Amino acid sequence: MLQELFLLEEERRNLGMLFLLGAVAGLIGFLAAYLFFPSRLAVISVVFASVPLIFSLTKQFMKDEENHVPHVPEIKMYFAIFAGETSTFFSLAMFTDASFGPQRTVLGLSSSAVSDAGFQSVLMNNLGVFFVALLLALVIGSAGAFVLTWNASVLGVFLAEIASTDPFLALSYIPHASLEMIGFITAGLSGTLVSAAIYRKDFSRDRWMNYVRLILLGLLFVLLGAFVETA
Repeated sequence: MLQELFLLEEERRNLGMLFLLGAVAGLIGFLAAYLFFPSRLAVISVVFASVPLIFSLTKQFMKDEENHVPHVPEIKMYFAIFAGETSTFFSLAMFTDASFGPQRTVLGLSSSAVSDAGFQSVLMNNLGVFFVALLLALVIGSAGAFVLTWNASVLGVFLAEIASTDPFLALSYIPHASLEMIGFITAGLSGTLVSAAIYRKDFSRDRWMNYVRLILLGLLFVLLGAFVETA
């Protein structure tokens, strides 16, 4: 039922409901993992939370791609779902005893790579994430559901770690994290578009120029995110 609700609200472009559904999907994924796979809670909860998104996001995305619908609304929808899932993982990490070990491992690696780093180091790190997301979406197709949910879990746990000691500091991370995540979401959309175009054997110049512009838009968000983070 949840995936049908996602599809309905995606067709309506209802960002508020997509935020709420993203939060609900995250919570249901966590509860299911807690009941059936407690020893693998951190990863399995992400898998379960992404399941309702796979069909709905793929179907809506392919429909929009075939009908040449502009992709800015899709970026907004993906981000609304992402924000809802992030809020759930933030709350779970903040108010439960779940360890979220894999997410914290990623955070440790990321912080060691960019702690006290300047603009260039932060930008290079984020560009690496951007192009990995782009290539994954290109090779796998619509890999957005799991990647979206995994990133939401990492960001939610990250913000919870900071908020547990300094809530106001956590708030200061939201602007640049939002810019970076929009960039990564755009990378995933771009890769999936390119994959779909290759599948359809559509190599028209206008369409591919649109894809190039979309990739450049994503890179702009990543650039702005790095600038805000290090300003």
